[in-house]
Amino acid sequence: MGVGEVAEVGEGMGGPTELEASHRRALVVSEIAAEGVMALSRVLRRAARGDGAAADIPVVLLLRAVPVLRTADSADLLTRARIPQSCVAGDLAPGQRVALLELVGLAQSASRATS
Repeated sequence: MGVGEVAEVGEGMGGPTELEASHRRALVVSEIAAEGVMALSRVLRRAARGDGAAADIPVVLLLRAVPVLRTADSADLLTRARIPQSCVAGDLAPGQRVALLELVGLAQSASRATS
């Protein structure tokens, strides 16, 4: 790399490239899509501990990955848990995480009852 050139994300710094980070985030979302609410709970705990792959994902995208939730459900749950639409998982306060998981659990129960 020459003088004045800027390294790309992760290049030469030992960190992940943007492509690698994007792949890890996709794996996190697919984990939720495959396993549902239990995986969401695990991902939110990992985000709280600073796992970059989980912490950088917008909460609304994590909710949309939960099989029993619709897009409208996701927006409603965020509002009811007092979480901004733009919030990423790593920025959730403990009370927000608890409230969100309780609301998702209730939505899952309601979905099963109508199935």
